[in-house]
Amino acid sequence: MDSHALAVLEFPAIAERVAAAAATPVGAALAHALLPSASPEEVARRQALTAEAVALLDESVEPSLHGIEDVRDAAAHAGRDGLLDTRSLRNVAATVGAALGARASLVAQADLAPLLAARAELIDPALASLADAISACVENDGSDLRDTASPALRRLRSQLRDGRHGVADELRRLARSSALREHLQEDFVTERGGRPVLAVRASARSSVPGIVHDASSSGQTLFVEPFAVVEANNRLAEAASAERDEVERILRDLSARVAAQAAPLVAAVDTTGEIDLAVALGTVSRAWRGAPVEPSEEVRLIGARHPLLPPASAVPIDLDLGALRGVVISGPNTGGKTAALKTLGLAALLHQSGLRPPAAAAALPVFERVLADIGDEQSIEMNLSTFSGHISNLVEILRDATGRSLVLVDELASGTDPVEGSALAQALLGRLVGQARLTVVTTHYPELKEWASATEGVANAATALDPETHAPLYRIALGRSGISHALPTAQRLGVDAEVIADARERVVPERLRIAELLAEAETAERAAAEGLAAAEREREAAELAAAEMRGQQASLEEERQAVRASAAAERAQAVEAVRGELAAARAELDELRAEIRAARRLEQTRSSASSDAAERAARDRDRRLGSASERAGRAEASLRQLEPIAPAGPLAPGDPVKAGAVGLRGTIAAIEGSEAEVVGPGGVRMRIPLARLRPDAQLDRDPEAPAAPPVRVVASGRGDVPDELDVRGRRAQEAREAVRSFVDDAALAGLPLVRIVHGRGTGAVRAAVREELARHPLVEGQEPDSADGATVVHLGQP
Repeated sequence: MDSHALAVLEFPAIAERVAAAAATPVGAALAHALLPSASPEEVARRQALTAEAVALLDESVEPSLHGIEDVRDAAAHAGRDGLLDTRSLRNVAATVGAALGARASLVAQADLAPLLAARAELIDPALASLADAISACVENDGSDLRDTASPALRRLRSQLRDGRHGVADELRRLARSSALREHLQEDFVTERGGRPVLAVRASARSSVPGIVHDASSSGQTLFVEPFAVVEANNRLAEAASAERDEVERILRDLSARVAAQAAPLVAAVDTTGEIDLAVALGTVSRAWRGAPVEPSEEVRLIGARHPLLPPASAVPIDLDLGALRGVVISGPNTGGKTAALKTLGLAALLHQSGLRPPAAAAALPVFERVLADIGDEQSIEMNLSTFSGHISNLVEILRDATGRSLVLVDELASGTDPVEGSALAQALLGRLVGQARLTVVTTHYPELKEWASATEGVANAATALDPETHAPLYRIALGRSGISHALPTAQRLGVDAEVIADARERVVPERLRIAELLAEAETAERAAAEGLAAAEREREAAELAAAEMRGQQASLEEERQAVRASAAAERAQAVEAVRGELAAARAELDELRAEIRAARRLEQTRSSASSDAAERAARDRDRRLGSASERAGRAEASLRQLEPIAPAGPLAPGDPVKAGAVGLRGTIAAIEGSEAEVVGPGGVRMRIPLARLRPDAQLDRDPEAPAAPPVRVVASGRGDVPDELDVRGRRAQEAREAVRSFVDDAALAGLPLVRIVHGRGTGAVRAAVREELARHPLVEGQEPDSADGATVVHLGQP
């Protein structure tokens, strides 16, 4: 790729952003060295890896690569029989552990990311033994070897600790002794040359027998190692030397292990770096909502944005160029012409680097070269605004352009005589159109716009300003040329009106008329686009409303089916319970009747029996018989009431219904969503969830029968309803029933606010109470008290 084009299109800033998203030093280095590829196969491979990385990120299963260091130099040093220090060894162990973790993560996601998983499988699992060996010997922070690195090291370090403590204790004892205390400059123990010493006055040197290791700068203090500790210090020195030898032996052994596995270790670092680069490319592409690029010989960018601009200020543009070989973009200054060039060029570079360009949709070929001459006076990196500078760049572009090149030129052949410049621009563009795959230029030359209109394979494109605010619209309209708006812009910036009028008179009338016609066409096009956008918004809103209505209807149908199934199950359960009670009552009747017959036969044979006792027994049997008969009658009546009501279909307005939970009967006036509006007595209306309503058979009457009120309320308000209910100690179901009844009574009594005490306990009763309150149609709101042991309930009026 052309280095000049990469610079003017600001590709290095893209590479820097990818490097910032990398998790490893090797991945960041690969990102900094990232360049677009001209090979379609390599571009396809990069895009496939990026697609897998995006898929992993979408599922939050991307591999963790933190902790991987570039230990390739350490591996090479160990391979040359070099000795690695503890920190280098710790980096090797951490790198191996993180690399094997990433390998396991990607292999587990092989269905989602097969290419990355195959790459991760190149990491040798045998490296785990190396990491384990290092971790067993080296501290986690890499500062030193562990005491447990070997039995000899543990023993030697224990000897050193004990010996140092013994020598220090002996020196402190000497320093406190009466024989030496008066001869010491200080009473603390210090160290010189690795040996513990005492600070002795120079004048008292002979009073403290020992070895002088140092003297103060003034010469008044001598640092003396007393003979009493010399032998102990010698033993310590020998132990320290042995300890250093053992540390070196262990480090050399670990370094040899690293050298033995240097090749797989380097391969693991390289592999994790490539995986890290792919994940970084996916992270950046996902962050700016990049679109997958469709490989194509045509150029199509829909809703494309410049990736280096803030998302809030980047205005999407459409560049649906198809198979065109040349495009001439014209329009006012600051209208977005240069931004369009850079957006197209960067999109191609991003695609060929493995990134997804920020766009709603994209189709691009793989360009062999991207060549650019973009002079941006706001750029401090390049200044190619002079005519000679532009021509120098164009000479190189003409030399390098091939049939697979993308050429981008800002203000072609500008900065010179307009007549000669426009002629040169036509000639240059004619050569480039025939030589390159696609050439896109910007211009203010009317002659070049006319040439584009008359040349096959070349098209005009226009940018525009808002006619009211004069702000750039950053919209590319393919198929027509743009207006420079030089005179209106100059007038807006303060040029005297007389000067503007004079200039307008100097413009050829045909040019003014063409500009006016283009402005009218631009206004008409903008109005048509706005109308089309408004119609599209209305269509989308209508489709959304229709989909929402279909969803509500499906949900309502499901709820109705659930209500029917629940009602049928409850009815069957109730019928079964009443049938059992009826069978028990009938059995009791049969038993009592048999007992009466037996008693009467016994009375006839026992004339000696007391008449009073017989009468009492008879009365008792009659009483029991009557009670059993009454129970059986009630059970039979309940059974008749529970006989299934064959529903004619889903509940609909006009159906008679009842809500047993609140003792309500009435007629459905309307259904909205999952709730029905039920007309009560005297025209009173109440909203009740459909799930609480059942068809009311008692309101099905003979058409010839006299009309009756549509709703009969069987519940009545009570004047003695308290404003608090205590359900502590009850089971959850009992609490639900008590709360339901209490809320019904309180609402009918007109209470606006009640309190239900449920305690905290395990929370089961509290949860049951609040769930029942949430489902009750007369509850407008609920809130816990400060201790959460009670719930305050706000009631509506029935």
